[in-house]
Amino acid sequence: MNADDVLLTDCAAAALARCDLPGWQLKPGDFWCYVEPAAGRSQVQGWKLHVSATPLSAPVVLARSAEVLLRHGCPFKFAIGLSQVEELGHRLCDRAGGGKFITAYPGRGLDDLRVLAEELHRATEGLPGPGVLSDRRYQPGSLVYYRYGGFTGVRMLSNDGVYEAMLVHPDGGLVLDRRKAWYSPPAWVPRDPFAPAVSKRAPKPVLLAERYLVREVIRHSFNGGVFRAVDQETGTEVIVKQARPHTGAALTGEDVRDRRRHEMAMLELFDGSGATPRPLGVFEQQGEVFLVQESLPGTVLRQWVRDNPDDIAWRQIALELVGLLDLVHGQGLVARDFTPNNIMVMPDGGPRLIDLELLAEPGTCVVRSYTPAYGAPEQIQGSSPGPAPQQSADLFGLGATLFYLASGADPLLCADEPRTRETGERVGSWLGRVGQENEAARRLAPIIIALMHEDPDRRPHLGAVRAYLAHEDLKPLPVNVTACAEIGGDELDRLIADGFGYLLDMMRPGDTPRLWPSGDFGTTTDPLNVQHGAAGVLCVLTRGCQADVELTGAVAATAGWIAQRVHHEPRILPGLHFGRSGTAWALLEAATLLGDEDLERTATDLAMQVPVRWPNPDVCHGVAGAGLAQLRFWEATGDEEFLARARAAADTLVAAARRRDDGTIRWPIPRDFESTMAGVSHYGFAHGIAGVGTFLLAMAILTAEDGYLDLATAAADTLSAAAERDRGAAYWPSGDGGGARKTNWCSGSSGVGTFLARMWQHSRDDRYGRLAAEAGVAVRRTRWHAGLSQCHGLSGDGDFLLDLAGLTGNDQYRDWAAELAVSLRVRAALRDGRLVVPDETGAAVYADFGTGLSGALSFLLRLRSGGRRPWLPHLLTTACPDRAPRQAAQPSGSA
Repeated sequence: MNADDVLLTDCAAAALARCDLPGWQLKPGDFWCYVEPAAGRSQVQGWKLHVSATPLSAPVVLARSAEVLLRHGCPFKFAIGLSQVEELGHRLCDRAGGGKFITAYPGRGLDDLRVLAEELHRATEGLPGPGVLSDRRYQPGSLVYYRYGGFTGVRMLSNDGVYEAMLVHPDGGLVLDRRKAWYSPPAWVPRDPFAPAVSKRAPKPVLLAERYLVREVIRHSFNGGVFRAVDQETGTEVIVKQARPHTGAALTGEDVRDRRRHEMAMLELFDGSGATPRPLGVFEQQGEVFLVQESLPGTVLRQWVRDNPDDIAWRQIALELVGLLDLVHGQGLVARDFTPNNIMVMPDGGPRLIDLELLAEPGTCVVRSYTPAYGAPEQIQGSSPGPAPQQSADLFGLGATLFYLASGADPLLCADEPRTRETGERVGSWLGRVGQENEAARRLAPIIIALMHEDPDRRPHLGAVRAYLAHEDLKPLPVNVTACAEIGGDELDRLIADGFGYLLDMMRPGDTPRLWPSGDFGTTTDPLNVQHGAAGVLCVLTRGCQADVELTGAVAATAGWIAQRVHHEPRILPGLHFGRSGTAWALLEAATLLGDEDLERTATDLAMQVPVRWPNPDVCHGVAGAGLAQLRFWEATGDEEFLARARAAADTLVAAARRRDDGTIRWPIPRDFESTMAGVSHYGFAHGIAGVGTFLLAMAILTAEDGYLDLATAAADTLSAAAERDRGAAYWPSGDGGGARKTNWCSGSSGVGTFLARMWQHSRDDRYGRLAAEAGVAVRRTRWHAGLSQCHGLSGDGDFLLDLAGLTGNDQYRDWAAELAVSLRVRAALRDGRLVVPDETGAAVYADFGTGLSGALSFLLRLRSGGRRPWLPHLLTTACPDRAPRQAAQPSGSA
């Protein structure tokens, strides 16, 4: 039985048919099925009950729970099928949402709540189900949990621009229904209905098995954490992997605890080989299983490749990867997940195989599991549970891992619809582009293409791979699949024409909630915003018309659709990308193109309603974004009220600035602000210093006020101090907390460089020019493995490089931007014959500006036809009138 095929609605329908509840209905959705009166639930909030289950226990848990709930007339929802139940127990499930198979909405007071909880407990007692981290368990061992939260809630836009079910505070205000991975009812709710008040205790050090002292969390997941600990008996550092009961459960009856024990058996099997960590033990504590293994002093291959782009002994590493897989196959096993995430590179350069939990004998019954881009087609298409694939599936994973070794990119290709091209053809085209300046890609390409063949029987065996790699003169990629490293005019024209054609094909005019479909997160945001909504697409359609693409009808239709709905949302947020500043801006540009005075009035009226004083200082959600829009409206209309409002936004940022003792400056999002980003202090453009500095610089240029220029200069100096330089490139972490280097517009080099380039242009301070140039080197260096989008990838990076070309007069940067377009091209998918750029996941195509196709089109249009950077006032997109563009300090180091 495949979990994907089994729904649970019949079980609930049968229970409903046996009850005398006139008007009650079963309301199936994509993930949840609701059982409730025709009018739905009326109560806004209260104490809710959750009942957990595994895929095996779910039908029984639902049948018994439904009888109890319907007898009491209590509305509820449940996960609609067994695959959804599996998802609720998966390691990637949100820790605050995992395990909630059934949600019940008692509405008759605390007495009814207590009766329901007890009856549900008795009905499901003894059945298996994972713990629910966000709730408190009704009784020890029970499947019943409870928390205070929204029933219907009050649906409105949160401060983050996401539609949320809000709770009503006793004072009448609305607050987020915060779901955390621990029991945390709002401070103002009545006392816990089931338990006496418990005094809070200071957290104590975690000692496992009275031996392993936890020092660091490596990662959390719903299935359990992975920790770095110290063995108190030996003083050595160890890795401890936790397995929570009944999480990751499957129709086989196994859960993550069984997989931890299996992993220990695999570690013991290979102990002494030197190819895997040494096993140190398995123990149980409070029902959980813990695996303890040696802590290796190396770096995961994924990060190692990023850290050593110019110093990889790729032939030797490739041969040793073959040796690791040969070791697994020599024991009659298939790895099933041979990826850069599961290989550790030791200080001496030798690789080790880690995370052995998916190793299995071919043909034995397993739950389907693979990493996207690394799973062979037969794995992806296999049933679950079903037979483990043959060892030839690992050959595909080896080829994909060699692809990563050579390029630093995951070979993730969005599927053609209908299927048109073979994987080998697409991988070969990609490697042909990379191989123009990358010897490893050029030399490894033939064996990678062969290993990633869709037919398992056509993949070369490990002996043949080893012989190929050991040959002194590796055969390079055949010329007939080698593509030019530049993007030709015809290719660029096709990407633009096909992209716009696809946008028009996907447009859903009329009385629809969204003019274009979006992804899971995008659909929760304002359908009129820039990031995921119609305003972002409207901006690109308008720019297409300005570049002689015939889209006037689409512009008029999109602008009309937005204008009809612009007053339906009672809450107007200030942000440029998630608020209504960008919506107003897009309408203004469309009105100018169309010569539509009514539409211009709609745009200006909306812009006048945008708040210019707000706790969040950033561009995407807050004051800096509102200020940029007010400046653009002043430029377009000459209305001094817009300039006054821009000044109010700037003065708000002046008041919000926080100087530190070292002279640096920050604009933190207040800790008491109702936002998921509360307390965060970023460097980047979307949420931090670079975006705020850009707006203040614009105000300084326009008003000549020293106070604004002083703050913009302090912002530039702060970013200069925070830069992390590496071989001629400049990187930034997202914020004060450090972390991985970022290169994107949102949080890294591209966005910071966008500000510093303009600061250099205005100030003539070559410190900023050099950093902007080095930021350009950084984004060029990541062109093969960065994402694709405006916000987090190549499209935004490309716009920054075009900025550098325009501001410095150096055409080299335009050439670099064209290289980024090549990377977009090789990852494009065919949709009914149209060649389109996928969204930031690399696996789907959506219209969204910030994360999808329209943002890519915006960059490609500008690359081909020129024009201004979108979402910046004109005074920041042209050189100062009294200065000719001049060349910045040239990039140094390897790109």
